[in-house]
Amino acid sequence: MERKRKELETIDPFGDEYRNLVTVRDDSHYNELYEEIFSSIPTRARAALVKSYVQYINKFTQSFLCLFNPFFWVSPRTVLNNTLEMFDQSLGTYVGLSNLLYDQMASLKIVEKSSNYFELGKNIATTPCEVVYQSPLLTLKRYTPKEKTVYKTPLFMVYSIINGYYILDLTKELSMIRYFVEKGYDVFVTDWNPITEETKSATLEDHIGEITAARELIRKLTGESKVGGLGYCIGGTYLDIEAALNKGFKYLINLTTLLTSKAGKGGAGLMGAFSDFSIYDIDSFIRKHNGVFPGEVLKSFFDWVKPEKAANMFMDLYFYGQEHKYGNDAIFFWNNYSTRDLPGPAHRQYLWEIYFQNNLVKNKMRLFNKTINIKDIKVPFCNVAALFDHIVEFPTALSTAHLIGTPEKDQVTIKVNGGHVRGIVNPALYPMLEKFMRQYSGSKDRPV
Repeated sequence: MERKRKELETIDPFGDEYRNLVTVRDDSHYNELYEEIFSSIPTRARAALVKSYVQYINKFTQSFLCLFNPFFWVSPRTVLNNTLEMFDQSLGTYVGLSNLLYDQMASLKIVEKSSNYFELGKNIATTPCEVVYQSPLLTLKRYTPKEKTVYKTPLFMVYSIINGYYILDLTKELSMIRYFVEKGYDVFVTDWNPITEETKSATLEDHIGEITAARELIRKLTGESKVGGLGYCIGGTYLDIEAALNKGFKYLINLTTLLTSKAGKGGAGLMGAFSDFSIYDIDSFIRKHNGVFPGEVLKSFFDWVKPEKAANMFMDLYFYGQEHKYGNDAIFFWNNYSTRDLPGPAHRQYLWEIYFQNNLVKNKMRLFNKTINIKDIKVPFCNVAALFDHIVEFPTALSTAHLIGTPEKDQVTIKVNGGHVRGIVNPALYPMLEKFMRQYSGSKDRPV
């Protein structure tokens, strides 16, 4: 009998089963792999769309072909059911093509596209908070505790600069932030501001400097010398860099974080291919877009790196007319409305140092006139790797356990049988993270 796959499980990344996954090949292997992946993406995308469209045509014409079968007319119930199905399919096509026309008009700025279901602060991102720090680049939010006292160690959550932070604070049922607040933690979260003409030239040092400033403010507000750190995706990389530089954390948690693009057979996969300067002219791309990575282009890019899923969604929305499948999906809303423009210099440096040159894990990356050594991270560490992640491939996320300086006995590694977003926006994961945090958070008696 086939063993049922666990949704979440704690694993040993240093055992043979997983150690072999993160074995590193030479650079030529990854260069050849990324070039092959990059060239195959348009073919994969077209093939996925054609496959979905052929399935649609077959389904749509089947009921019409029944009309030519003389035995079809023998049963009145069959005629009725078939007629209703044809009507339903025709209506779906009409609705879907109307959606396509509307979205094309919105992309041309003829109409303004809006959501009918979600509204920030009303039914999404509703956990009470206040702003305690604001700069041109960053807004730091502190969440209102449920009780008069909290755990001694505050929690500092660092999110990626690409999308809105509120993926961690969606509906009440899905909010990771709300869960930690209700458990008694003093929670601070980074909300990276939309870039302006002033901030579009921000560098990676500017972003890491903001994390340092925010951490120092948290220390002063709470009176605690060290904080707990939790970083998601790029936010996890930023957090680890800051921790390696300044050692201001009591424990660290990484959620699907990439520190190396060259671990395991597949490396960073599709993301590695799109971040390879020898294949794709990233500098020309930045110049073409006035010094930024445009959010709309990034959103399309994330669809490209998972073409089969994008094709199915395209058919659902624009041919089957099944927008209702996504209309009340909080993650779908976040994905469509929160992607932001990125400062060209900062993100170019991130892609160059961490993806292309792999300098962070080679201890060759320099910021603030210092060389970053991630072996300097020695605090208790929880690493979450998603098995079906197409942004941070499972072996690359898993490799963090081998790269940092934290002793094996002080590490916890959680394997999630999910993807980059839905594997993390997962209420089943939150208690496992909180169990790890509580060990290092002291007593629950600090007044706010």
